[in-house]
Amino acid sequence: MPKKSKIHPRAAESITRGMEELAAMLHDGATEEQRFTVRTIELPREPSEYAPRQVRALRHSLHVSQALFASLLGVSTVLVQAWEQGKRKPNPMARRLLDEVRTNPNHWLAMLRSHAMSA
Repeated sequence: MPKKSKIHPRAAESITRGMEELAAMLHDGATEEQRFTVRTIELPREPSEYAPRQVRALRHSLHVSQALFASLLGVSTVLVQAWEQGKRKPNPMARRLLDEVRTNPNHWLAMLRSHAMSA
């Protein structure tokens, strides 16, 4: 004999309300967009690819050492060295951050200056 599944009373009420709302929408001839708040979100494009020379050029554009650049990005100096030597490629999250640095270098330079003054 199959086991009876128990539905929590609140879950049953929620399902019933949802079905009633759907029935009312269909009865009124309304669309989902008219009945519910629908938001369209455009996701950002894929992060750029970075060749070793591009990582190095970005770091040089900030006039910082590998160690300081690594600290700014929250990665190890060894990892920045590996990127610049072509031994490793930045992962998608790191590439997204490199895109942000490239897009707004003044923000990152100001952050560096602010930390240098407080040190």
